[in-house]
Amino acid sequence: MKILLLSPLPPWRGGIAQFGRKLLHTLKKVNQDTEGVNFMRLYPPPLFPGKTQLEEKCGYPQGILHGYDPVRWAVARRKIKAMSPDLVISQWWHPFFAPCLSASVPDQVKKTAICHNVIPHESFPLSGNFARCFFEKQDLLAVHSEESLHEAAAFSPKKVRLFHPVYDQYLGTGLDRVSARAELGLESHHTALLFFGLIRDYKGFDLLIDACEMLPESYRVIAAGENYTGKNYKSERLTWNNSFIPDREVGTWFNAADIVVLPYRSATQSGIAQIALAFGKPLVVTPAGGLPETVENGITGFISEDVSSESLADAILRCREIAGRKETVSAIAEKADSFSWETYGKLLLEASS
Repeated sequence: MKILLLSPLPPWRGGIAQFGRKLLHTLKKVNQDTEGVNFMRLYPPPLFPGKTQLEEKCGYPQGILHGYDPVRWAVARRKIKAMSPDLVISQWWHPFFAPCLSASVPDQVKKTAICHNVIPHESFPLSGNFARCFFEKQDLLAVHSEESLHEAAAFSPKKVRLFHPVYDQYLGTGLDRVSARAELGLESHHTALLFFGLIRDYKGFDLLIDACEMLPESYRVIAAGENYTGKNYKSERLTWNNSFIPDREVGTWFNAADIVVLPYRSATQSGIAQIALAFGKPLVVTPAGGLPETVENGITGFISEDVSSESLADAILRCREIAGRKETVSAIAEKADSFSWETYGKLLLEASS
């Protein structure tokens, strides 16, 4: 069976590109005749709030998909048709790309969409209309959380719930724990709370900073992620690298951390949680979207009672009591094993057949 995976792939940076890279590798193991189809352009520069969309010192890739040029959509459609795919799997994460993905794939081909966000976290003009037009052309919507499954039901009866696989590709990167903590200015008695990833309003970075101020003086927030909010975040307990973290440095931040915190105001699922599991770190998450599904409350981490700084502070204190225990480390490893890429790839192709 000829399979095409339509996705941003490196040198595009970010979680979607990393997911695409891992998924392509996995699908090739299950089905050798699998090929990745990359983007030549993603967002137009005026719509991208960050510093760069690409990894360091990389030029634009030789992809065939173009996020915003209709002329290129027609070219991509001809090229994809000439590849004679039996199945086209598209990554779906934002309605902006609905016209590109809809126009670039021939109508007669079987199609599956992997939906990271059925509905975007942040508003976008005509997002519902764009999403509906794209989803109507799909033979299957694959989602990663119970909330996303309910959202997908409003657009299509053809859906399957899978899971977000663990991100283990960063193991072995960065500095070891002792060196990492020294690099980030952490002392031996400090409890390091990690916030990792792009900073957007819905991710609740401010809630974590406020929560840390409520905790004993030994608690610190270490944050790694480019600021997309335009807001200024300051605290004497905050160490923050306001930039995109290259793959080779990811391990530094997770090795230094005692607890990984996802203080999101809204969510479907999070790749950050899957990195934390790979590094054996306990999680504190809010009861937002599918985040609680990544935590066995009281065993691998804690779920705050609500989305507030007070609840986060309480959950962090409780999580500190179990962090580093042998049974906690074992439970996290078992949880990580349940989110394997091999299982994900097989289930995805079975559901798409």
